[in-house]
Amino acid sequence: MKMMTWAASAVLCCGLIATPAAAHAQAKAQAQRQERNRIRPEEIEQSHAANVYQLVQSRRGMWLMRNNPTPLNDTGSGRMLAFLDGAQLDAVDDLRQIPATGVRLVEFLTPAETERRMGKYTTIGAIRVSTRDEAPQDSAHPGHHR
Repeated sequence: MKMMTWAASAVLCCGLIATPAAAHAQAKAQAQRQERNRIRPEEIEQSHAANVYQLVQSRRGMWLMRNNPTPLNDTGSGRMLAFLDGAQLDAVDDLRQIPATGVRLVEFLTPAETERRMGKYTTIGAIRVSTRDEAPQDSAHPGHHR
């Protein structure tokens, strides 16, 4: 058996030590992505938005920018969907009619999450508004369908 050089041993050792740190960093990044896709009650209460559209515009404006058609997404399925307590709204602009008070959670769903949790196909995603207290959603527990 060949002896490892000092440099090879150091690289191997550092790699083993860094693995738990890398796993922690990856978990932290995943949590930040999840929070980037949710507006929780604390943020809603701190907001001065009169309606859900204003809330999303001020806290997660990028969600609304996804709804602007481009030549690449200008198809029938290329519009963002919006849901209130599981019921599909006609358009994202309908969020202007929902008062921010009483809203418990607003979240952006990717196209895959929209199809899995809401049963609807879209190439952009959806904004889901809930006025009810609910357990956090994950891939093992799909949401309600109406």
